[in-house]
Amino acid sequence: MNGESAGSNVVVGVDGAAPALRATAWAALTAMRWRRPLLLVAAMSPPTPYGTGIGLRPDHFVELEGEGRTWLDRARSVAERVGGPADIGTELVVGAASSALAERAEHASCVAIGGHERQHGGLGSVAADLMGRVPCPVAVVRWRGEADFPPANGAVVVGVDGSPASAEAVVVAYEEAALREAPLVAVHAAGERRGLLHHRGGGVWGEGDVAEALTLAERLAGMREWYPQVEVERVLAKEQPAAALARHGETAQLLVVGSTGHGEVSGRLLGSTSHALARSAPCPLLVVPGRTRTRTEENRSRRREKTGP
Repeated sequence: MNGESAGSNVVVGVDGAAPALRATAWAALTAMRWRRPLLLVAAMSPPTPYGTGIGLRPDHFVELEGEGRTWLDRARSVAERVGGPADIGTELVVGAASSALAERAEHASCVAIGGHERQHGGLGSVAADLMGRVPCPVAVVRWRGEADFPPANGAVVVGVDGSPASAEAVVVAYEEAALREAPLVAVHAAGERRGLLHHRGGGVWGEGDVAEALTLAERLAGMREWYPQVEVERVLAKEQPAAALARHGETAQLLVVGSTGHGEVSGRLLGSTSHALARSAPCPLLVVPGRTRTRTEENRSRRREKTGP
């Protein structure tokens, strides 16, 4: 995710609310860690379907632009205060936030949005529109407490299953753990009632448990060669994936999960976990699409240059 291709910003959506400012703090530190520019984007929806402004005060659009500029200035101050990159850009666009962020995600390293503390209903429309549809990871940022900085202690936690998207998430999680000098907790949770993509019950000799352990081992195989400095804890959980990952996220600094989108059975299953965590994860969540291969291969090449063949 932090290869050297030009124009690959860390993008964050800004709307003046506290969750967006937390997302800005996380994105600024992430951009610094990845050696990437930071792009702050504020989207101002037109007041009428055609943007004509019929019946509005003559200075309405001037006020609207002023409000957007205020949001961006406040977000820039947050990014600078937490020690973000020197290269911080701003954009004020007219249109829906999800469309503006999706367009910029085509060439971004990551798109970050703020997650409200409690989202018991449907996931925010921007997050729902981006997750599984854009070609870069999507971060839904929240953390507990009043600290201005995102959590810097604790492990990086990754959800592991047998899907290609999970394989991408594992690579990204290893990279994040290496960059943060943090341990990695790899969680494979099939749930008490395993679905079509998992082995059925444990059996007399625990065959199912052995199979689950093998799935986890296969997904982590070879990663030690690329990231020898990362300490890894393997966890086999009997809970449903979202519950197991949320529990481990209580003391984590980052949760990483995969998502293949909405077009396949596996995508719907992974999507249910990622969407559930986006509503309630207790720490920043990074949702990695299954088509992030080019970026993760760049990471592996860069890591090999640092650690040797």
